[in-house]
Amino acid sequence: MGYSVSSARKRFGVDLRRWRDRAGMTQAQLASAVFLRQSQISGVERGSKGTKREQIVRMDAVLNAGGVLVKRWDDLHKEDGYASWFRDVVAIEREATEIRTYQLSVVPGLFQIEPYIRAVIQTGRPGDTAAEIQEAVEARLKRQEILRAERGPVVKAVIEEHVLRRPIGGRAIMRQQLEHLLELSASPRVTIQVVPMSSEVHHGIDGAFILFTVPEKGRVAYTETRVSSDPKDDLETVEDYAGVFGDLCSDALPPPASRALIEKIRREFDDDGHELG
Repeated sequence: MGYSVSSARKRFGVDLRRWRDRAGMTQAQLASAVFLRQSQISGVERGSKGTKREQIVRMDAVLNAGGVLVKRWDDLHKEDGYASWFRDVVAIEREATEIRTYQLSVVPGLFQIEPYIRAVIQTGRPGDTAAEIQEAVEARLKRQEILRAERGPVVKAVIEEHVLRRPIGGRAIMRQQLEHLLELSASPRVTIQVVPMSSEVHHGIDGAFILFTVPEKGRVAYTETRVSSDPKDDLETVEDYAGVFGDLCSDALPPPASRALIEKIRREFDDDGHELG
């Protein structure tokens, strides 16, 4: 299918290698100095792996780059409010006819309301300015336009119950978020299933993922870690995640029961922090 790693990553990798060579350091020496594996440094330089800003800050200091690497990383990750490594995923998302997503830590990004988005982003990016946070919030909201499009994708989501109970942003915001999920679940194109906390089976223990179906191109699996994020379209990976998603749907409550559980949890949140009768 040819969904390649972002060219922005590759450009950054060239810059990193240039500064490492200038400092007279091997990949192994740089990796040791910044507490990473050599394979991680190699992947960043090749453009096949991403990394976090705090790691770039350490590399910049060790290589005496004077903030150049940090600025380069920031420039690549602030365009349009999307991280450079995420732009390929946004493009795939816009083309998809079906999206299957599993989340075990937060509400899926396509389903998040604005104050919930802001709370999530501020927690993950405490060093960003108010303008940078706003740009990221608006970028995530823009992604949600596909849900309102006349020929938008079918979206199937499996969410862990504890995600719905964690009051990210506060109880009032979480109540609004749950109300939004109930509204979305009424759409014929959106299916939401919840894996109850009482479930003894956990097929999603390896982490969150998204499966896209793209016309004339096939299926794409997307996963994200703290240091890398890439869409994968090889048959083995896609079939593996498709199987896991099927197992998760079996673990989860059926859509009507899931909706009832979301409604029950919503009633538990009120502005004063007390359970409703």
